[in-house]
Amino acid sequence: MLVSFVFLLAIIFHRSSCQYDRNNAAAGIKLSANDQLLVSASNAFFNFGVVINPFNSSRTDVRKHCNVKYLSTDHFVHSVRVIGAANNGTNRELFMFAFAGEITTVSTLFICLVTVSRSTCEAQRQMTILQSADKPQNYFLIGVDSHATFIYGFTDTIAFKLEIATNQIVQNLTLEALWPSIIFIPHALDLGVEWAVVVGYGFNRSEKKNYAIMECFIDLISFISRSCQTLIIESTYLVPSNLLSYNEFYEVSVAIRNENVLVGIHRLNTIVILQKNETSLIKTHVYTVTSSSLSSFGRLVGWVDEQTIAVVAYHSFHTSWSQSQIFFYDKNLVSSTSPLYTFPNNQQVIGSKLLQPHFVRLIITNNGNLALLTDFSHVIVLPMAPINYASVWIEPSARTFVFYYSPMTCIGGTFKNESGLGPCTVCLPGTRNPGIACFAGTSCIPCSRNSSNSYCSLASLVEFDLNTMPSYSQITAYPVSADTTNFDDILLENMFHIDLSSSCLIISPFFWTLVAGAFAFSVWIIMTVIKLGKWKQYNRYRTQVKTIFTRTDLISEGQLWVGGLATMAIIVLVSFAYWFSISFLKRYPIEEIFEPANFACDSTLINAKFTTGLDLLAIPKSIDAQRIITLLDNQIFNITVELINTGFTCDNITVQENLIGTHYADLIIPSCERSEWNAVTSVTFTLPYHYSSVQLNMTGPHWASAVRICLRGESQTMMNSMLHALDFCQLFSAENQTLAHASTIPFILMKIINITKSMEKSHSTTYSGLWLSSVHGALLSNEAFYAEFGNYLRYTFALTTIRITFEERSFYIKNIQEPIVRTRQTVFQALLFTSLVIELFGFSFLLTKLFVLPIMRRMVTMCQKYRNRIQNHQNDVPVQHTRSSQHASRSSVYVNLELERWPKVECTPSNQFQSNQIDDIEIDCISLEARRHMYLPNRPCKYVLTRRASEPRLVCLEDPKNELDDCHGNIIPSRCSFVEENV
Repeated sequence: MLVSFVFLLAIIFHRSSCQYDRNNAAAGIKLSANDQLLVSASNAFFNFGVVINPFNSSRTDVRKHCNVKYLSTDHFVHSVRVIGAANNGTNRELFMFAFAGEITTVSTLFICLVTVSRSTCEAQRQMTILQSADKPQNYFLIGVDSHATFIYGFTDTIAFKLEIATNQIVQNLTLEALWPSIIFIPHALDLGVEWAVVVGYGFNRSEKKNYAIMECFIDLISFISRSCQTLIIESTYLVPSNLLSYNEFYEVSVAIRNENVLVGIHRLNTIVILQKNETSLIKTHVYTVTSSSLSSFGRLVGWVDEQTIAVVAYHSFHTSWSQSQIFFYDKNLVSSTSPLYTFPNNQQVIGSKLLQPHFVRLIITNNGNLALLTDFSHVIVLPMAPINYASVWIEPSARTFVFYYSPMTCIGGTFKNESGLGPCTVCLPGTRNPGIACFAGTSCIPCSRNSSNSYCSLASLVEFDLNTMPSYSQITAYPVSADTTNFDDILLENMFHIDLSSSCLIISPFFWTLVAGAFAFSVWIIMTVIKLGKWKQYNRYRTQVKTIFTRTDLISEGQLWVGGLATMAIIVLVSFAYWFSISFLKRYPIEEIFEPANFACDSTLINAKFTTGLDLLAIPKSIDAQRIITLLDNQIFNITVELINTGFTCDNITVQENLIGTHYADLIIPSCERSEWNAVTSVTFTLPYHYSSVQLNMTGPHWASAVRICLRGESQTMMNSMLHALDFCQLFSAENQTLAHASTIPFILMKIINITKSMEKSHSTTYSGLWLSSVHGALLSNEAFYAEFGNYLRYTFALTTIRITFEERSFYIKNIQEPIVRTRQTVFQALLFTSLVIELFGFSFLLTKLFVLPIMRRMVTMCQKYRNRIQNHQNDVPVQHTRSSQHASRSSVYVNLELERWPKVECTPSNQFQSNQIDDIEIDCISLEARRHMYLPNRPCKYVLTRRASEPRLVCLEDPKNELDDCHGNIIPSRCSFVEENV
């Protein structure tokens, strides 16, 4: 007997479990809500979850949770509908809901009204048995009218109307009576004011083929069907068995808002918008949305307001929070790229406790609040958020079946100018939102743009000055050797170069040489004036000066005193040459030059010539070269990533090293700093090795306007090899955009080895090394992606990543620096220049002696003759007198004798003569000639008779050796002449 009883229970349990899936929350209506009450049914736990004031978290009207158990474990609930506060909403203590169920053991349908006490959670039930069925029902739909007066229900076979106040069935019809011309199977129901829409599958009763998706307009007052019409005409035939039994693939949904109806057909990825007429519905829009990552578009639908609709679809490509997404559209623009926003999003996430659920029921209340039922019978409550607020996930502290969102102030860089269910919108370029609690406004704050470097891009928190975080690099262009790398050419060019600028003129050797030449010329003029003038008292000083200059003559080896004057210019020029050579010698190497060349007009002069090229790393190197390469390979890189104008904090950031495939290793972050005043978060970590690929993971609903990445490494010295410290920073930004949700920044590394040869060949060569870092092909913006696939995707990514890759070239840059001239070469070149200058001046003297002086003498003679003719013509002298004068002029005697010494003589002629007596002039010339032979043997001299004086006068012209005396005992040149003076 006991065995038979157990066997019978097993059969009953097996039948019940097969025909009634208690874990399936998608079938029927297991969730219902309005702004006062929320009820969900769980057949698996035989329980109703009741939440009073589910969307209100204020302290004055607190939220209340109640659990209402089923009356029996053999009850199976198909649908539930909330009624609200009892007595038409006036009683705030008692709340009512209704549910349609089935007694599984006898397949009896019933409707039940439940009244729940807010204070005690006690429930009172009023059950009404409808009928017995020969099989379990697949669809048992109920709805409550807007006045909370009647409950309307539809099963596979009947339709009924129940008055709530009396709990009486006022109308009970068969579906054949309600729709006599068609066979219609209801799948979805929603009620308006005195009218309802039932959506399901039907076909003509006479033909019994070509099932179509239909909507039927029901008049709730008379409870009759006013019209039925096909929504979508399909080319395929439906299998009736799939329609007569429950199959989620053939589910449809419907929602009413005032006079508008929204129908979702997820099997066809289609939604239909209809508008109520007097006795029928008119189709206004039909949208079919397809995408490679989207399916079941229209699984659930709802109205947010008169203009905005909500559509549920399976969308697994862009979100990790759930397998379903709610797309919110303007009803006049529905496409795969046109959603206004979606739920969930990066500001309104779904916590990990829900394990990526599917949404199986969507409820949007009259006030715009949202309630969702998941496939595991969890309930999500999302209240409407006011201006500048968004409803965000609140992590529950205890195990629960209902999960709440609560309005929070918009995060930094976003705003919200109207109440709604969606997230806050990013601030437009040129505006900002600091994201602080005291900020409240309907739009972002305009940026002042006080500086040209003011950076106020999309989603800005602050007005950032880019000058505070510039890009910089240690690498500069390697110097190029000058056009002239021969020291002879450099020396000559700088010695004889002159520039009229004051800074250059004051250090110009040629200028000071000209100054010395001008001074020498002035001395020569003074000496000449003293010689030709009547200042006999200065002759002694003149003689001393000549002696001094004669002894300093480098050109004629002490023969000419004028050569001594030219020697001053030589000394000036050569001194500048020595100064230039010594100073130029010290300008090596270039790394030790910190000041401009102040000894030449060209301040960039350096004693270095450069060569650069590429060399392969695979080629064997010398010991010194290999040492610097080893130092470069062993240098440790520290990376600092600075997120600019961002809301990400240190708690939101992790760093990983990407390994083969999808594997990775977490990296330790030893340093992370957050600066609130300029919205910068800085992360520093060590690169595992030079070929690493590292990734920053930033979770949260934030963006970054820009990022600066810095590479740093310490210096090291080993023998004659020096590794330079690495310090490189590069700023990355997208114009008026945020960084991409997945940015990639590839760094290219290349070794630079500088080889500096020593000034002395016996000393060792110095090697120095530095890394060259450059970035090519960084992907920084998702703007093209958003433009192609929809701007709503900006808010769908939960994770923002920056991937930094490193790659080293197989060759390196080799720079060689060596001096143009070394010490010994400089000394030799200076001596050669000195000899060259002396020879140049000597050559100029030779040219003067051979060409200039003869021409000058000839010109002086011609000028004197011409002057005499002019004077004779003006005085109108008689012919005889003119002849005498010409004869006297022709009788002037010029005698040149070589004398060893000129003793002091008396220069008084023995004979007097008259200027107009030619014979006397000749006699006197003979007498003077005899006297000159007496006192001045073997010395050259010139005597010229004058017509004015009674005796000839001795005039000294030149004497390079200063060995003669004049008539008064003074030294005179070896060439003398008596100059004829005019009367």
